[in-house]
Amino acid sequence: MAESLAFREWAKSEGLVTAVPISEFEDAVIGYDAEDFINILLVQEGTKEPLLPALGGLPFALRSHIDRELANIEKFTKKKPLFIFNGIDLELYDRKFVSKESERAVRILEEAWRVYDSGDGDAAVRAFERACTYRTGHILRFLYHYLHEKGANVMVAPYNAAAQLAYTDSIRGVAAAHGSASLLAFGIDKFILHFDWDAQLAHFIDRGQALSRLSMDEGQLTDLLMLSGLLLLPPIPEIIRDNQVPSITAARQVLRQAGMNGFRAAQQSKDKDYETAFKKASFAVRHMIVCERNGDYKQLNFKDSPNDIAQVVGVRYPNEVYHYLAKGVIGPRVLSWRARLEIFESPPLDGGSSAAYRELVQKKLQALHLRSIAIVSSRLTRWYQNNNIDLICWFNENDKQTLDVKDNPSVKTPSKEPESWHVRDNLRRSSPAAERIDLNATPIHYAITWLSDDALAKKSLTKREKDQHSVLTTPAELLSNTTWRFLHDRGYINSSDHTLTAWGKALKAAFEKAAAVKYLGATTPPREAEEAIFTAFELLRLDLLNGKDLFPGVSGGASRGTDQDKANVQLITRVATLGTFKHQSIGYTGPLSRNTLAYHQVAAAVRNSLRDLVEVHAMNLLVGGSAVRVRDNEEYTELGGRLPFLKEPDVGLALVVKSYLDELCQPPERRTDVRKWFIHAEDIDGDIDRAWKLWDAINAGIQAADGAIVGPETRDAFEVADSWLQAKRASGVPNGTNGVE
Repeated sequence: MAESLAFREWAKSEGLVTAVPISEFEDAVIGYDAEDFINILLVQEGTKEPLLPALGGLPFALRSHIDRELANIEKFTKKKPLFIFNGIDLELYDRKFVSKESERAVRILEEAWRVYDSGDGDAAVRAFERACTYRTGHILRFLYHYLHEKGANVMVAPYNAAAQLAYTDSIRGVAAAHGSASLLAFGIDKFILHFDWDAQLAHFIDRGQALSRLSMDEGQLTDLLMLSGLLLLPPIPEIIRDNQVPSITAARQVLRQAGMNGFRAAQQSKDKDYETAFKKASFAVRHMIVCERNGDYKQLNFKDSPNDIAQVVGVRYPNEVYHYLAKGVIGPRVLSWRARLEIFESPPLDGGSSAAYRELVQKKLQALHLRSIAIVSSRLTRWYQNNNIDLICWFNENDKQTLDVKDNPSVKTPSKEPESWHVRDNLRRSSPAAERIDLNATPIHYAITWLSDDALAKKSLTKREKDQHSVLTTPAELLSNTTWRFLHDRGYINSSDHTLTAWGKALKAAFEKAAAVKYLGATTPPREAEEAIFTAFELLRLDLLNGKDLFPGVSGGASRGTDQDKANVQLITRVATLGTFKHQSIGYTGPLSRNTLAYHQVAAAVRNSLRDLVEVHAMNLLVGGSAVRVRDNEEYTELGGRLPFLKEPDVGLALVVKSYLDELCQPPERRTDVRKWFIHAEDIDGDIDRAWKLWDAINAGIQAADGAIVGPETRDAFEVADSWLQAKRASGVPNGTNGVE
């Protein structure tokens, strides 16, 4: 992440950067490497948010930075830009390096939390800032659809964004490219490092001038970028130092010592695997797969490629799959797992020391991952269907778990359940209750409400006739049927007649309560409530929504009052991790809690797995021939943006709720108004009010649930916590703790 910024500084020091007036780019379409763009925002002065690794979710100021960039681009260029995102992981992806980087990040964050727990807030901020590590997968997924919503052009490359951007530049698909050093290796003549909007200057690098100043040829420059960790590979181990960004100058020295031959430098490395990785990366640069202007996909320099190129790039998917990836229907995560035959779970932001998190990612989520992979595999060639996948976790890489795809019956014969959903608009519109709900804004609420009428639900058994294709045509048909297939898969709908199961009825009860208290569909965005409630039910099914001490020894748990008080605070706070915090567009200042973050990471792992599943159902509906596939590209992108679980909440709302409840566990004369602790919060009273509505909805669903799915221990724990909360809410008003009634 910090490597992009380090390259900028190095390039400037070497005299490689030239500035020209932005006016030269009038009427020019600028192509952006989206991941480089977001990485720079996360690490540069003025836009970075130091406490992001302690909060999860999206940076609070992200959207304002994006809005400013888009406004300036359109102001000065008069054109809409193109943002290109990285796609499927290459086969040469180095798990060993990711593991080492994760270990380093955990050590840095461990120290940051130690400093925070010692009471030195300013030093803690600096310590978190040094982490320079944050997995951006969920940010990039949101950013793709946010940019589309704002009118920018977006696409996901089949594999590497820089390769795609350089190719797009070569065919004049963009007038100029804005990105990272990788562009130099992919043959681009010039690229923009950054725009200085205040000075109205564009800072760029000319490849020819750079080669001349560095006294290198193109191959040597590519070798330098790879050895530095700026192109496809991790840095060569000889230049890695703890708590430091790998130095390009150091990599250049290594290259010189090897006679300016990168392969020889890799051979001389103390890491014997680096030589193989370097060789593969060299081939990948020359033979990357890119999307052509006409929407077809080709391998660069195909005639010269080795026979085993699949061991470098990966086994190719059908072009149709790349198309749905490019348009945002499906993300790259499951496709990367499937192609690479491996899932690697790296540690979460809190460090992942708890048995609860480790059991979740190693055991409990296996079935959900396998289901997503099986659905994808069922529509592909035998190679995909006959190869299992290894699940490897950072805490014990020798303990590989095998996800049995080969013998999974739904792989060879596509599951019957999804095929029972082909509800056309004329039937879909026949529910008066559902018609009052905005399908695009709250698809899960819409789907559950529609099925609440048993007679209507039974009519939704709409299997295709033999050889019948392209049954579904409209965007509403795609979204509603994808959502029903997803809910069916998760056990909320009966297979026999499409009526709601016990879980479906409990979810319906929760939605009804949320609607009654004016929470469901009334938030910004409207889907916040339904996604929070649904995720709560999924956590409940995994035995992870409770007030137990799930993270022993992890600081920041409930600390005041009796043991019962602490259990209640813990449970209510965990529900609040599922909601959204309203914060100004500025970095966070306020209390932190590693314990609360640990639970947030549990919920995030579940949430991301649910997003995977709903995406593969959308793709399956298209690839399987249930829907018209030749349609306007906008419809594909809008489908992906309307699917549930797009935006991951941060931990802010839970921190507010925990702080508030902790204060209410003190005697009235010792209570503090928590609003003064959250300096940049927009509306603490409104946040707490929404948290109570979320709690009320989830509790209503649990109390209404059949005894066969929710046991008395869980029901009683929620009932006790609810009674306790009602009393605390009443006592908070006269004592000035918050003032929310």
